[in-house]
Amino acid sequence: MSLKQFMWEKRLSFQGKTLVYLDMLRKWQWLDKESLHQLQQERLKTLLSHAFHNTAYYREIFRESEVVDRFGNIHLENFGNLPLLDKELIRFRFEELLSSDMSERNWYENTSGGSTGVPVRFIQDEEYFFWNQAIKALDDEWTGRAINDKQVRLWGSERDLMAGRDSFRTQVGRWLRNERWLNSLRMTQATMREYIDQINRFRPVQILAYVESLYELARYSEREKIPLYSPRAIMTSAGTLYPHMRETIERVFQTKMFNRYGSTEVGDVACECDRHKGLHVSTPTHYVEILRPDGTQARPGEVGEIVITLLVNQVMPFVRYRIGDMGVWSADTCDCGRGLPLLQEVIGRRTDMFIDQQGRWIDGRVFLFILDPKPYIQKFQVIQEKRDMLRVLIVPVDRAVGYQAEMESIRQDIQKIMTCNVHFEFCNEIEPSPSGKYLYTISNVRR
Repeated sequence: MSLKQFMWEKRLSFQGKTLVYLDMLRKWQWLDKESLHQLQQERLKTLLSHAFHNTAYYREIFRESEVVDRFGNIHLENFGNLPLLDKELIRFRFEELLSSDMSERNWYENTSGGSTGVPVRFIQDEEYFFWNQAIKALDDEWTGRAINDKQVRLWGSERDLMAGRDSFRTQVGRWLRNERWLNSLRMTQATMREYIDQINRFRPVQILAYVESLYELARYSEREKIPLYSPRAIMTSAGTLYPHMRETIERVFQTKMFNRYGSTEVGDVACECDRHKGLHVSTPTHYVEILRPDGTQARPGEVGEIVITLLVNQVMPFVRYRIGDMGVWSADTCDCGRGLPLLQEVIGRRTDMFIDQQGRWIDGRVFLFILDPKPYIQKFQVIQEKRDMLRVLIVPVDRAVGYQAEMESIRQDIQKIMTCNVHFEFCNEIEPSPSGKYLYTISNVRR
């Protein structure tokens, strides 16, 4: 064990319960499905009981939905009667969602990334923080990265990285954790070349990145024929990992990718193991549902809306939270031996699901299949403004070329999928969202 690793583990032990919870998760992952289900049910009951006795909002809706009877007993068979929680409701009933015992807890305020509109603020406690850090550490172990192994983060957020020079405390923390941070917010040709040089010099065990940003970096490396250091593993998050992205990134970096799913509001929810058969859901910390439009539970293999109950944040409980993504349960079991259930895939944000004039959902990645292979397109973004109108933003390889014939061909391909008007806009750059995530598809149409 290096001195730096020893110092970091001692700091973790002194500051809280991250390592204790990591040991618990290490053991729980090998439980069989039934034992994990029983564990999750007990932890769900604990959360619901606390929410009922300590928050005005849940006290009201639990009674109305018959989740709690007049004697205070929890009835999980009625859990599906509960209304869904969303960002608008959090803003409107913020105070009623706060636990009455928050003065006895160590808590902090956080905000969502805001990539789907106005960010929402919420409260999290230190128990959530320690559990989430433990989940991250376990996920890293699945990729072959131990605590304190070298990691490069291609990450970005205006609130985190655009406030000026990193503080001394931040720099010391990253040094202790063996992290090198690269800002993904506005990657130019020059910064991408610099990032490749830093990766090659630092030689990380793992790269953690926004999937879209790493994909752009891999494409740049391949296009410019610049060699890249091959880490033991790559972890991607904060975006949908499409097959063509995985293929490109693994080919360029010559290593395996691990996909992780989560959000600021509920932390890390699921991650791939080294079998790559889907994403294992952290059932001791998250109760995940996938719902059809009518609110019933989707079957394995069926696309539905992801709804999450966070089991480890009692200061502001999130029960049946609409995270804004679509997903699919897997019908398979993983041969790794873990009892944790599998998400077959996370398709992406609900705003990445377009809706046509007949009310049908169109998976936004269909536009990637149309536009991404075009050699004359450097970057693109498809925005649905109305059910019958799409804007297609394009950064062309050569601004001097009009590409009229090519645009007409793209228009025809799009109109085979959606009956709509297609407006093309050529531009020099397409900015990422305020959270630093680059969005290939955006729908501004309300369901």
